[in-house]
Amino acid sequence: MLKSITIKNFAIIESVDVEWTPGLNVLTGETGAGKSILFDALSIVLGAKAGPANIRAGAQNAAIEAFFIPGKEALDWLAKNELADGAEELVVTREISEKSSRSRINGVLVNSALLQELRGLLLTFHAQHEIRTLLTASSQLALLDSLGDRTHESLSNSYKSKFASYQALLKQASESLSDEERLKKLEFTRWEIQELEAAALGDPAEDEELKERRAILEGSAQLEANVMSAVRMLSGGDEHDSSVIDLLQRSLAELETASSTDSSLAATAELLSASLANAEEAASELRTYRDRIDSDPESLAIVEERQTLLASVKRKFGPTLKEAIDRLESLRLTIETLENADWQAEKLKGELLKLEGELTEQAEKLSASRQKLAESLSRSIMAELKQLGMERARFDIEFTRSGELSGTGLDRLEFLISPNPGQPLLPLSRIASGGELSRVMLALKTIFASADRVSTVVFDEIDTGMSGKTLTAIRDRLAKLARSHQILCITHNPIVASVADNYLDVCKEQSNDKTIISVRHLDGEERLSSLAAMASGSQNEEVSLTFARSLVDQASSIKAKLLQIS
Repeated sequence: MLKSITIKNFAIIESVDVEWTPGLNVLTGETGAGKSILFDALSIVLGAKAGPANIRAGAQNAAIEAFFIPGKEALDWLAKNELADGAEELVVTREISEKSSRSRINGVLVNSALLQELRGLLLTFHAQHEIRTLLTASSQLALLDSLGDRTHESLSNSYKSKFASYQALLKQASESLSDEERLKKLEFTRWEIQELEAAALGDPAEDEELKERRAILEGSAQLEANVMSAVRMLSGGDEHDSSVIDLLQRSLAELETASSTDSSLAATAELLSASLANAEEAASELRTYRDRIDSDPESLAIVEERQTLLASVKRKFGPTLKEAIDRLESLRLTIETLENADWQAEKLKGELLKLEGELTEQAEKLSASRQKLAESLSRSIMAELKQLGMERARFDIEFTRSGELSGTGLDRLEFLISPNPGQPLLPLSRIASGGELSRVMLALKTIFASADRVSTVVFDEIDTGMSGKTLTAIRDRLAKLARSHQILCITHNPIVASVADNYLDVCKEQSNDKTIISVRHLDGEERLSSLAAMASGSQNEEVSLTFARSLVDQASSIKAKLLQIS
């Protein structure tokens, strides 16, 4: 239920706060006073398109805040989307600037898709231009299904779940390759495997090791020269040269002699001995390294050839060796899948045929259930239309069979109506009169009230073009619907306005440079005066006041009867 709405700098509204109550909330006021702007703001705060054109002239931004007391389905949705905020209440805000528009649910920034989902759980708009959109074939089928009992609902949900599985299998089947495509892919995959296996890949770091090996081979001559020079320095090249090892040996002999006189030199002699041992070991390792140096041009050619091969592999299957190695394993799995494709295709075909049979059987049961619902709904609609001044209207629901299974079964249906005797049954969407369409919508809402998941219904001038007995019937139906729903309704007619539970008067005051919109709750004598003014244009004319009092008395009587019934 909508509890309140606060609007700032929106359209011609500078600032207004409106409190709403359960039951029938009626908005009255002169034409152009701004009543529809309130509903526009409500629609926009719940996700309708908005932009700079909605900002009041002279202001930089507009802001709308709506406070709701949500029902169980809306609360479950909030919890599912982590927007419940721990409280059983709901605040939706919308800020509109020159460059952007931002929406929040309980303080959390959300996108328009989420707002649209929430809107469907909170309220339904029924302006005359929106009714025609709602009464599409798909909407009518959904309306009919919503009347079903738990058995019908279970059947519908089961069908939808199975159809989702069917669609997933169809998608899988559509992605399957033809025999020709499969053979081509099999041949190409085998060629790729053959190329990778011929490369004998193993070590993901082989390319880096080859790079280092090549550098050594290309610099082998210089390496050998450097190593031999170091060996000569360590151990001497001929008998006349002094080497590091010779000098260390002489130094060690002198120090050992000295340490026999002064034992404190023994530790230093040990250090020198260790240095001598290290120098001798280094010289030995360098000689061994020199013997291993490969300066054969053929070895360099082999390394370069391997590098060229790995570069090609990485270019085709990489960009790294590890990815090329992983690709080989992936290709082997692809071969296995392609070789078993015939068996998998047959299995998939069998599953699809089985699901088609099950879906067709469920669709037939769903259709039979809908036929019964349609018969009951047609009778109820005609009874309601009779009460709404369309005594001789005929209403029917036409079923046609779809050529293939869809998400809703095999049924296509359309609401048909003949408003007057002698007219053929035609689709509801082709009704020329907006008034007739409004009455059909009111009849539908009255019937669907018990099954409707939303608690708030918005009617924008549903009584336009009505008069006499029809207005009285609309008043009675709105009063009845207001027992189970919160109704927000704009009206210019005192007969409809008289039954309001919350009577709101919208007023526009203009000065030379400013327009102010205000909303006042009217009760008692103020309400009576407003009803009289709607009836005759005068608030003080005694005849109009008498008529207004009679309307208020009738409204009290209607509400009392409805309370007794409930």
